[in-house]
Amino acid sequence: LSNNANENDGHGIHNPIIIGGGIAGLATAAALQNIAKISNFTVLERSSSDSFYRDEGHGADVGAGAQLGPNGLRALRAIGGEELMRKVMNSGSKLEGNAMIMPSTPGTPGAGMGGVENPILIPDMAEASDKDGLPQVFVRWGMLRKYLRELIPKENIITGVGDKIGGYKYDDDIHNGTVTLTTQEGDTFLSGACKQSSLIVGADGAASICRHWVQSGQKQITNTSSSADTDTDTDTIVSSYLKDTGRVNIKAVIRHSLDPDIFKAGYTYAYFAANGRIGCFAGPAGEGHTYWAISIADEKNEDTGETHPFLDDSDDSDDNDDNNNKTTTTPDLDAVKATLLSELSSLNTDDCKFVMDIIEITDPDSIFVTRSREAMTIGPSLASKDGKVVLVGDAAHAMSGSYGQNPNFALEGAAELAICLRDSDSDGTSDSDGTSTCSLEAALERYSSRRVDRCIEMQQRSAERAERAMRGEKEVEDVSKWIFDWDPEDGSKMNK
Repeated sequence: LSNNANENDGHGIHNPIIIGGGIAGLATAAALQNIAKISNFTVLERSSSDSFYRDEGHGADVGAGAQLGPNGLRALRAIGGEELMRKVMNSGSKLEGNAMIMPSTPGTPGAGMGGVENPILIPDMAEASDKDGLPQVFVRWGMLRKYLRELIPKENIITGVGDKIGGYKYDDDIHNGTVTLTTQEGDTFLSGACKQSSLIVGADGAASICRHWVQSGQKQITNTSSSADTDTDTDTIVSSYLKDTGRVNIKAVIRHSLDPDIFKAGYTYAYFAANGRIGCFAGPAGEGHTYWAISIADEKNEDTGETHPFLDDSDDSDDNDDNNNKTTTTPDLDAVKATLLSELSSLNTDDCKFVMDIIEITDPDSIFVTRSREAMTIGPSLASKDGKVVLVGDAAHAMSGSYGQNPNFALEGAAELAICLRDSDSDGTSDSDGTSTCSLEAALERYSSRRVDRCIEMQQRSAERAERAMRGEKEVEDVSKWIFDWDPEDGSKMNK
């Protein structure tokens, strides 16, 4: 596999390789190009070319949707200018607020009397309070990916590769300061200009192999089992860096317009079952489109203490939120849809009928299933000690989606990494070939210092909010200001 990108832009960063063509990976590529003026990068994407370049319709593995706040929109503006930000905004739906459907006790008088017609309306104040007057918008994942991808030359993207990456090794001429990616068996698989790189950007999602390189200090996945199944061993290793939160999330975006006589325009509707185990969500996702999402907690046997997931682990079609590509072990989605509708019916209430009706008309092939997982630890650095690997997106900060900040933080991180690399020319000294090793290490250290604390706090607050919501508790504080009031040129600012 080869790439025809120029070997060196004279910037001191030699052929950066971005692992993952999801939101984080594409945003990072566009940011390197437009902010840091680095054009000699390569994006490695594991899905096929047909899948990667198909954004709509049957067979488009493009996930569900993304809720972008003012911080995410500012990141898009930094990455691709006002035009990119406006394109994304116009393709989605401006969020006017949340409509909370309060649970009623099944089988009692008045059950379901609130329902979708009489929710508690909570207006969204993002636009009114934001310093730039930016709103929150909900966009289809495929459209966000499309607009980011269009910023990148097609020759800088290699599809159908990346699922067998196992590590990296230093090149023979150590003075070059470059490394080469290897398979799980230790073999090289890239060629041409993209073979050697001075920086690997891990944008490979929650189940990130790059996180293992950064946090363990090891440069290769080592098969410690007697089995020759390296995939199983790799899955075990990358999973050890993740905490399963005990929930499964099922979601989709469909071609469907919500009835304006029933649904208030621009509002996201939410219902939480009285037992706290199930959360249901639905809302607009751009003109002619609607999204829905169901979050279901594992059941616990009070006698044995054992927990039972709503769906088996094998029924996981979404390996990570960054890439949002279906794995080769796609579950029986017809069965998933039927099981989900049966579970919601068992609640014996009309309160969740608003989302059941949408699920009923959903093509099973558009449904995505994922376990909710968080990174066990974030930091203390997002870069490897040797300065060859840096993390962005869910690889850096996998967290609960309760605040909808996963895509926003992926965009933030992409912009800030590029800004730190852009400003690295003033740090350190350059080697004879123009590679500024000290400068690169300083840039990665600065990137980590600007991101880690913010990501840790967001992860903690997201977990707390998810727990409160499922218990039916109200928000105890409004943290939207410090979330939204982020500036791409000053990522260390946290307005608490």
